[in-house]
Amino acid sequence: MIDICEYSQCTGCMACLNSCSHSAINIEFDDEGFERPHINQDLCVDCGLCVQVCPINHPPKANEAKKAFSGWSQNETVRILSSSGGAFTEISRHVLRDGGVVFGCALNDKLQAQHIYVETLDGLTEKLSGSKYVQSHIGETYKLAKAFLQQGRKVLFSGTPCQIAGLKNVLRKEYDNLLTVDLICHGVPSPKVFEDYKKYIQQRENMELTSVKFRCKKSSWIFFNMTCTGHIEKTASPKLYEGYYYEDPYIRGFLRDYFLRPSCHHCHFTSTKRYSDFTIADWWGYQKSSAIDKDFAYKGVSLLLVNTDKALKLLPHLKMYLRERTMEDAKRTNISLSHPFPFTTKRDSFWKDYKTIPFDKMVEKYMMPEKVTWDVNLRQHHKNTDYLLIIIRFLMLPQRIYNKISKLLARHEK
Repeated sequence: MIDICEYSQCTGCMACLNSCSHSAINIEFDDEGFERPHINQDLCVDCGLCVQVCPINHPPKANEAKKAFSGWSQNETVRILSSSGGAFTEISRHVLRDGGVVFGCALNDKLQAQHIYVETLDGLTEKLSGSKYVQSHIGETYKLAKAFLQQGRKVLFSGTPCQIAGLKNVLRKEYDNLLTVDLICHGVPSPKVFEDYKKYIQQRENMELTSVKFRCKKSSWIFFNMTCTGHIEKTASPKLYEGYYYEDPYIRGFLRDYFLRPSCHHCHFTSTKRYSDFTIADWWGYQKSSAIDKDFAYKGVSLLLVNTDKALKLLPHLKMYLRERTMEDAKRTNISLSHPFPFTTKRDSFWKDYKTIPFDKMVEKYMMPEKVTWDVNLRQHHKNTDYLLIIIRFLMLPQRIYNKISKLLARHEK
């Protein structure tokens, strides 16, 4: 029996599934809800191709990132609707205008993450724009992308770094009409936890969900909301759930690293050596330096790495405001450009409890809101709070001075 790769290292990229010409590989789910390739021994001919195309065993050629930029789309609507600054949309729009197709992660009718392709700008906006914090079902999209490439159509394929590496190994050659975009990945959360979260929200809020947006900028790009829309059960009355950054249980559990795929904690793809043409992310820690930076904390800022000559050639055609940065600047904005997030000590206990404790009790034990200061709480609930915070802090200044004097006098009396 063939072991495709070490179990704990498997990223679920499904390069093996897309390469097997004997249909000997199917998908099974592990105890944490992650997809795993399973070999059907009755169909397997022991050719070993699945082992060869696995990017953990045989990573494709990587490119050291050539240039780094911060920036955003010149189109305000694109910027606002995007998770960060709209870099993915602007790259995709260029491909679609040339009659190409764009592959990426979307939520299907059951609000489950899966890779699809779109051929229109409307499809791009409605289906692919925005982050999805759950591992995507790749299916056989690598084979579908290959078919488009062989037809001569331009193809943009976006995904996590391991998915792009998987695609490259399946293709087994370079295509001039292929453009790839990966992201600086925190790690992929469990689809099982996401399913239980949706059920939890539906029950708690007495609503049927029709859409989920992981990164809503209603109040802030930095302190984004988890937004679920739908209608009240058994009625057509619309209802909206807004899970604030430091309060929503799914965001809390995700950022506490309780339910990332195990391989994410020793990821092979966390460096400035990339397998894609472009790499996108948020430019966390952005500092305002000119008038053009107005409202960046609300509207969002992208990080864009240009990794290949192909991407460098396309760069001038992107309708974006871009500011060139050093690679060290870029690495400071995202830990995952240097190393993966380590296993948290509570991860094992989380999954041990998950097997026996109802989800609402898991929320109470592991995913409760973060304790934050009053000013952070204000910023996560309201936008454009900078001037308000200045006024409040000014009004609080006499009290702070009084408190400091009181402490000094108390020390002196001792």
